[in-house]
Amino acid sequence: MARRIKRFGGQHETLPIKDPRQLNEFMFNLLRKRDRAKTPVKRYQADRNWMLCMLGFNTAFRAEDLLQLRVIDVKKGYVHIKENKTSKMQNFRMNKKLHKDVLDYIKRNKLTDYDYLFMGQKKIQNGKKYVYPITRQRAHKIVSQNAKEIGIDFVFGMHSLRKTFGYQYYKNGGNLLTLMKMYNHDEPNVTLLYICWGKEDAENDREAVYLGGVHK
Repeated sequence: MARRIKRFGGQHETLPIKDPRQLNEFMFNLLRKRDRAKTPVKRYQADRNWMLCMLGFNTAFRAEDLLQLRVIDVKKGYVHIKENKTSKMQNFRMNKKLHKDVLDYIKRNKLTDYDYLFMGQKKIQNGKKYVYPITRQRAHKIVSQNAKEIGIDFVFGMHSLRKTFGYQYYKNGGNLLTLMKMYNHDEPNVTLLYICWGKEDAENDREAVYLGGVHK
């Protein structure tokens, strides 16, 4: 059964990035941190944070699904995972440019097939070292801090990556019904509400339309 959006009283809603220039600055700031990193560890962490946002913006995965990705889940360019929340399967081919970014990231950081893409925690259990992915709380801090650094003044968190995908997809001519299916929503208006498509967006699109003009 398709889901409706849950509403919680008293909580601030995370919002998507609507301005493409702001989205570019968000990603550029992450790359800037990687380029300025002073140690291999800091460089890996900055690279990891950049790839976290790249995949978040381009797959619309929920945070828990994104953080559980291993190299083997993405290296062939075809994503096949089971969603934690819905137990539904996600099957799709990645954009070719995104796939190249992923392969370059894997190569740069010498990741093996069963490594998590976004490694963070190291723990010793029964004498063996295990490397776990970063936590959802840590991921939220990464993206929210980066948003603050470039002057984003609205609530921005991991869910904003998922919403930004939907907003930009629809803004650039994507099919609303297709987007609804991607999100597993039950009605188009639920999807529009989710991606924060408002009156100002409709007005801006109308202003951009110019039909029938004849120039001699």
